[in-house]
Amino acid sequence: MAIAAALSPSALPAAESHRTWLGLGRLRTFLSGGPLQDNNRGRDGGSRGSGFCLIAPGEGEMVWAVEPTLVFQGDLKSAALFAAAAEEPFWLAPISPTATFVATLPYDGDPLQPGTTYEQQLEGFRIDFSPVSSRRFSFQIMPEGEDRDQIDADLAQLDAELTQAGAATEAIAQARAAFFFERNLTADALGALFSVAEPSADLAALRSAIAESICRQTLPAGE
Repeated sequence: MAIAAALSPSALPAAESHRTWLGLGRLRTFLSGGPLQDNNRGRDGGSRGSGFCLIAPGEGEMVWAVEPTLVFQGDLKSAALFAAAAEEPFWLAPISPTATFVATLPYDGDPLQPGTTYEQQLEGFRIDFSPVSSRRFSFQIMPEGEDRDQIDADLAQLDAELTQAGAATEAIAQARAAFFFERNLTADALGALFSVAEPSADLAALRSAIAESICRQTLPAGE
């Protein structure tokens, strides 16, 4: 499948097409290893690494959503969220294995607090089936303020336009992904694409390509 075909905004309202192409163009750059590639996400490698792949949110990343979608790859059994430096998690979710080993977890606890830093940790198995835990990966929820208020307003307008136009779930996900990519909110963009419960064959292939592209990278070693 050509990536361009999966990124077509043809199902979107005409008013959104140009804006969506701009944002999805950034996704093409991301997939081709261009400037959008970063050190925030990738495989937890090295001699002491778990081998799990962190897709979203990335290490040290700023996230708009207060109920983010968490995306990982690996032979995983659970994911946990911690307040920064806390010993016990405040949220723990089991992970069921999939054919692609890509896990998508919608956070379903109390809304996270703007301006607060959180840490995520994964548990699962190495290639030899021995149990392993990842190190903790931090992310921060975007603080209250002018930037967050503007995103809230712009996204509400986008959602209203899409609803009025009767856009399909997958088209809405594409438009929201483009919206977040335009604003360098990569975790939110990836969360939008991976949150579609029953993706088309094209979107499923796109998500596989995204995971493959990200998981070719290795995260810098932790302290």
